[in-house]
Amino acid sequence: MSISTFFQSFYHFYFNYHYNNSSSKLTPSAFSRRIQFAIRMTVSFLVGGFLAYGTPLNNHLSSQYLIPVMCIISIQETFGMTLSTSYQMLTVITPVSIFLFIVQQIGLGYKDYLAAELTLLVSSLLVAYKCSQVQTRKIALLINVIFFSTIVNETNLPSTFIFILLEEFVIGLFISLIVSIVIFPLFATFDVENRVNYSLTNLQRMETILIQAFLCKDQMSAQVSLARASTIEQMVRTAMNLMQTRLNDASMEPARCLQRIFNRRRRHLTDLTLQEQEYFISALMFHVSSLQIMVKQCQFNEYHRHFTEELQESLLHLSLCQSTVISSLMSSPIINRDEFNGRLTALQQALDSLRKAFIEARLHHIEHVLESAKTIRSEDHLSHTFFLFQLDAIVRLLIQATTIDQNKSFFQEIKDAFKKRYKKKRRTVIQVLKPQWPRFVSAFKSMVIIGVGSIFVMVPRLATAFENGQWILIALCMTQGDTVGGAFTTMKMRLVGTLFGIMWAYVTYLSVNDHVYHTFGMLVPWMLIFGYLKLLPTWSYAATVAAFTPVLVNLGRIPYGDVVPAGNYALLRIEENLVGIAVAIVLTLAIFPVFAIDVLKNNIQSTLQVCRESITSIHSIYDQLFPHENLEVDIIDVEKKNEQEIKSIIDTQRSRFHQLISSQRVLVGHASLEPTMWWFHNSFSSIRYDTLVEQQIDMFRMLHNIDTILTRINECVNNDKDQIKNLQMYTADSFFLPDLHIELVNLSRQLNDCLSLWSSYFALTQTRFYRIFRDCTYSRTKLHENDLSKHEQYLIELHHTINRLQNQHQNSIDRVLKNYLDRLTQAELPSKFIPYVENDKADLIIIGISAMYYSTTRLAQVALALGINIHTIFELETTHLYRPF
Repeated sequence: MSISTFFQSFYHFYFNYHYNNSSSKLTPSAFSRRIQFAIRMTVSFLVGGFLAYGTPLNNHLSSQYLIPVMCIISIQETFGMTLSTSYQMLTVITPVSIFLFIVQQIGLGYKDYLAAELTLLVSSLLVAYKCSQVQTRKIALLINVIFFSTIVNETNLPSTFIFILLEEFVIGLFISLIVSIVIFPLFATFDVENRVNYSLTNLQRMETILIQAFLCKDQMSAQVSLARASTIEQMVRTAMNLMQTRLNDASMEPARCLQRIFNRRRRHLTDLTLQEQEYFISALMFHVSSLQIMVKQCQFNEYHRHFTEELQESLLHLSLCQSTVISSLMSSPIINRDEFNGRLTALQQALDSLRKAFIEARLHHIEHVLESAKTIRSEDHLSHTFFLFQLDAIVRLLIQATTIDQNKSFFQEIKDAFKKRYKKKRRTVIQVLKPQWPRFVSAFKSMVIIGVGSIFVMVPRLATAFENGQWILIALCMTQGDTVGGAFTTMKMRLVGTLFGIMWAYVTYLSVNDHVYHTFGMLVPWMLIFGYLKLLPTWSYAATVAAFTPVLVNLGRIPYGDVVPAGNYALLRIEENLVGIAVAIVLTLAIFPVFAIDVLKNNIQSTLQVCRESITSIHSIYDQLFPHENLEVDIIDVEKKNEQEIKSIIDTQRSRFHQLISSQRVLVGHASLEPTMWWFHNSFSSIRYDTLVEQQIDMFRMLHNIDTILTRINECVNNDKDQIKNLQMYTADSFFLPDLHIELVNLSRQLNDCLSLWSSYFALTQTRFYRIFRDCTYSRTKLHENDLSKHEQYLIELHHTINRLQNQHQNSIDRVLKNYLDRLTQAELPSKFIPYVENDKADLIIIGISAMYYSTTRLAQVALALGINIHTIFELETTHLYRPF
């Protein structure tokens, strides 16, 4: 390895920049990212400890151990997240500190228990109401309770005590920011691009494997390739799960500037914004997964073997050209634009060659069918046409992503970004000041919890028994959550983290006693271990607590010397946390409980509503492309800004859908910890709800496919609706457009009815607590006996629709074949009556309509499976049909 190559590899590794495809041994992996973060957190802790104990600050601060603690708490995986966390904390604790300073100046002091209690309750209510995010609320409440628990139990506190506390918090925040940008910096911007590159590479691998599975001779041979494709799909999904979170973090960073600086050598190949990259990879994921669905359902019969024999060479060539283009985007050395354009041209030519081979294969099969007096199965024709359309959509998506707008300058992009931000709707003063009942209830709950915890601080007898009871109050403050399940998850993690941290704190004391610098030496390996574990989803908060607990125990007791033995101090910390968590469990369940299962069901209702809106919008687009004079449709109500320009509607709803799905995955885990047996007839079924999440994704994927198909047809029609009419004339009015229009109207009505009914089911089974405290409704709709029978009737209708669609298309194919046979017997040339022989646009339109037919049928099948699952969940929760042993 040359010196330049080594420095380039180190450069990519250190800045976490586009090293996903590096050939260096400094390979990207979850392991390397966790090691880098562990080093960052350890350095942040050491820098904070040095400033607190190795500089003159040591003589001016009374609780200097809070600086390294804040360094541990505030540092996050990406710089954008660290900056966002620090900004939110500063904007909250600064006004709170000013308020508390005024309170102290008014006269609140030592043993003013009643006044301190009332002020604590009022300030906690205001802070909890103002802070909508849980983490920010916890920190604001933490500084609030530290102030009040200290001021009533200690004499001769300086008048600027709260500002000293604020200073320690702010120093910790700034240290974490500086370390995040200096030591192995991971910008959220680069993390998004790394995830996109990783997903793009693996999706190409997945597509290649699916093409190989498609070319197999039988189902069993394809199963191995399908299993490999499923494994890669899960890997990509895992990488994409945090995409929306990283985009939010990147909004705090100068993303385009970073892209301009670090991508300057590749900007001539592709120059997408982060949002455009996220859309590109999400759309690509939808199309590749659609290929997987087709191959899984493919019948490896004579029709399939005929097509694979004629298309094999073209498919493999297309896959090779596409792999070459994708590798060009990330490989080193970087090629010039002319060479890259040549590869794009080769890719387009490979697609055109595949399309011509597909036409020839269809013509040959039609000849074979007509000669042998056989027919073509509808499922075979639709599935193979759908497969070809997905390949076409993938190539078009790739070409669009690599098209550079040379006329758009960097300053123009900044100007457009400001205009976009300015156009966002801003809340009026009335909207800001208007009270929100759910937030007030949540804030009132936080106030009551803090009030109960303050008893251990404000009541002298309890304060003496529990050494001022501060840790009980802090435990109550830091284990709050938006839902009961979320709070239980936090409590579990805090208890685990506290136990691990206390054990190491006691080992540290036995090893180095009260020597400060030796204590730091003992804590360094501990920070490295739990800095690594912090990035594991199951350890995140527990690892944070385990990391800062020995800092609090060992450094926090040093000023007291032998007055408080280390063993007693550690045991007292465990005791107070156990008491605090036990009290928190009772209060979380007793005071205005908001259960995760209710929030989950509300989230599912929102997701189903997004699907309803998508169905209605797609139906509207279809009506604009294929007008039907004799059919009145009442369910469509979409504003048309320009009927000549049909734009994608799904894109505006896609981001919302992904956010809802991400929330559902988290809420399912939280709901599994709740005592659902109190109001359900059976325990919570995590498996059923996980399946429900995947089925919603399948439904939205089919909606995305239909939207893409309609957009593609519109491009081919090019505002000339006569092309659609000509296709009907070519096939002697035996084309299936009119029938499809009727079926789409029926299917849209059925799906809207089903989605409305399913939403009402989830609303019906929400707990009474949620109805009262969140929806402000005191009545509960009773379960009627005909609810389940009505649902069953809807499912039967959906099943009949699927059969009708399949039979309708089969009849259409039979009519088309009969028409072709009649034309051939009249000695006409195929080019005269088969529209796609010499007309590329006609071919694309027919492929698109066939793919839409397949997607529509598949949409009905997915909706049927979703309905059956919801039906089972509803029965599990509301009936006694299923009783465990």
